[in-house]
Amino acid sequence: MFDNKGDKLLLEVEDDDADPEEQHPRCEHGPTVLFYRQSQLPEQGFYACSAHRDSKLCNFHLPAEQWRGQTSRTPLPVRNYPSSYSKPRNPSIPDPTLSLKALSEDKVNAQYFFDEAALNFLANQCKSIGARKVICMGAPRLHFHLRHKLQSFLLDLDERFAEFLGPEEFCLYNMCNNHFFYNRKPFEQFLGGTSPEQLLIVTDPPFGCRTELISHTLRSLRKLHNRINQLPSTPLSIFWIYPYYSANDIRQEMPEMEMSDYSINYTNHLRYTNVGKQSRFCGSPVRLFTNVPLSLLQLPVEEGYKYCQKCDCCTANGNLHCNSCGKCPSVNGQTYRHCESCDICVKPNYVHCTNCRRCTQKEGHNCSFYQTKQRCRLCDQKGHIETKCPNFRKAKLKHTKGCLLCGKRNHREQRCAHRSKYFKELHFMGETTIQYL
Repeated sequence: MFDNKGDKLLLEVEDDDADPEEQHPRCEHGPTVLFYRQSQLPEQGFYACSAHRDSKLCNFHLPAEQWRGQTSRTPLPVRNYPSSYSKPRNPSIPDPTLSLKALSEDKVNAQYFFDEAALNFLANQCKSIGARKVICMGAPRLHFHLRHKLQSFLLDLDERFAEFLGPEEFCLYNMCNNHFFYNRKPFEQFLGGTSPEQLLIVTDPPFGCRTELISHTLRSLRKLHNRINQLPSTPLSIFWIYPYYSANDIRQEMPEMEMSDYSINYTNHLRYTNVGKQSRFCGSPVRLFTNVPLSLLQLPVEEGYKYCQKCDCCTANGNLHCNSCGKCPSVNGQTYRHCESCDICVKPNYVHCTNCRRCTQKEGHNCSFYQTKQRCRLCDQKGHIETKCPNFRKAKLKHTKGCLLCGKRNHREQRCAHRSKYFKELHFMGETTIQYL
């Protein structure tokens, strides 16, 4: 996220085991988040609500310099579960999401409910990977769909579900900071006695939520499960429902996450569906990101999916395998084509620009502006292209056609065998650091 001056907005979430002097102030929605610009130091930032970006919904705002050094911390009291709602588990109760008015605040608790096909698909994948218990984090309709088939626990910020579910399967919860409003002991009991292979987390966050917050919460739940079951640092299976255009943001935080081709549709969203006049021409952009091997997911043939033997996983019928790229490259539902000049597969409507050394949309293309949004194939930094790389001495760029490193025209710099002659690449925790030789 950037401000109107192009300065990236960074954030810090309170650590789960933070010492008292390192804890963040609290608002009514739990621990706040520290925000600061890339050009600032953290102590120059401010604390704000983790769940609400709109000050009309939560107006908490505290400059970091006013909080640093304080010694008194006031934890939020644990709220009692509504006594009139503490009903025993009854798998046969009707699904209230079919009658409740959906919340519509996109930045915090927008409720878009899965359609029947998506529910059946997710339920089938639970069976395929052998899950016995499912944590439905912000996915209430899935919880009511699963609860008569296996054990499911709903974590959601909508307290209306307490009217239909008891504390043994529901907790009022803020997924943006892993805050439990009720006593979390029933949830811990749900986690107990479960191996990592038997537990699955399915999360369907608001699409306006920062991926850093959701990934922190997922790691926190994993740590909690490992601690309760006295396990070492062991991963849990995750299904993260999010738009395909956020793939880089998710992988930046959780490099192990891969995107499935399955397109998730909602019943109450005009655009995120394949039904209606306002639906996108290539279907919903919402996908399933997971750390489960894609080879284990069975995408339904009757809905337009197939098995790719070369990729060893299911893919969309229109996603054709590219031997040059070594994968089925499409992410948006269109059939991509391979551009020999770019050495990558691109959208079918893109045209190649020799000045930018990239394929781009033909309409409204401004080379100077477009290049500021690109990532350099030499230094991997955003803001310029290879021929204008300030980090790589131009004296080394002896070739003007084809690959700038070796001169061959059948590939580009990112796949050149001569890269090791010029710099060393270090990969750690999803970040790449380049050292020039």
